Amino acid sequence: MPGSRRKFLSVAATLGLVALTQLAYAPQAAAQMAAPKQQFLALATSSVGGTWYPLGGAMAGLIGKKYPQLKINVEATGGTVDNLKLMKNNKVELAYSTADQAFAAFRGEGKFDSKIDNIRGLVGGHAIIWQLVTLKDRGVKSIQDLKGKRVSLGAAGSIGNSIGQLVIEAHGLKMNQDWKPEYIGHAQGAGALRDGQVDAVLNISSVPTGNMTDITSTQGADAIFLMPDPKVLDKLIADRPYWVRAKISGGAYKEHDKDIPGSFAVSTILIADKSLPDETAYAIVKTLLENNAELTKAHSLGKEWTTEQATNGIKGVIPFHPGAEKYLKEKGLL
Repeated sequence: MPGSRRKFLSVAATLGLVALTQLAYAPQAAAQMAAPKQQFLALATSSVGGTWYPLGGAMAGLIGKKYPQLKINVEATGGTVDNLKLMKNNKVELAYSTADQAFAAFRGEGKFDSKIDNIRGLVGGHAIIWQLVTLKDRGVKSIQDLKGKRVSLGAAGSIGNSIGQLVIEAHGLKMNQDWKPEYIGHAQGAGALRDGQVDAVLNISSVPTGNMTDITSTQGADAIFLMPDPKVLDKLIADRPYWVRAKISGGAYKEHDKDIPGSFAVSTILIADKSLPDETAYAIVKTLLENNAELTKAHSLGKEWTTEQATNGIKGVIPFHPGAEKYLKEKGLL
């Protein structure tokens, strides 16, 4: 074959290979998510004494560090039910919720008179655990003993309101007839228990959590945790697949060195309004899952916001936000 002919074919082959390479990479390049534009966002959390408020601060700080154009203001609220209603009314763009309340809100069930169908899941994280505590001198050894007593269910709108009523009534004690609810924020709950304003305090939160640490640090073993009757809990879990059995780990609280079994938990999830831009949702999920060590340094619960738990409490509960879904699928998590 003449040299010029070989040279022509060699050049043509090279150009063809380059063209094929460009075609191969073109879809991937086109699929890359654009950086988010500057935005001011509100994140609904919990009362100041709850776990979600400082966790929200840790996440907002991390996201703002990686994407300075995303300015996230952490809002103190009444908790999960309050957060969902705030999102329904377009007051916040981001919020923490629990899987069970997000499930009910999206379907207009339970505490929600109508569907809150603008909520979308971003990422799942730590589980929050039933923690109902009383003091030895109140003479309460079980949930059944709460008859005639006053129980703080947390601030109005928090998850403890609905779950506390549900679980105590499942033991045959009707609210406002057999026992009286009080709606006291977590930061004030410990003092209310010690001062005799209430006979028991409920916090459905991570372990350890602030007000339970406060109570046990001063009362030690005189602080008694009340767990649901096992048979009652069996039935409750059978009807609610988003609940899982749990325990309070030994050593989490002063003078409670052994595991305290018999509790239950539900996943915490980070949700967004469906109007949140896809690139913003993508950036938030990417930041939280790819910077876990940094998040954990800012808040101990960061260790539970991992790729292994990223879809917990969202998959099969509410729809994912398209931006979050894109990231999770890219990483093989969906």
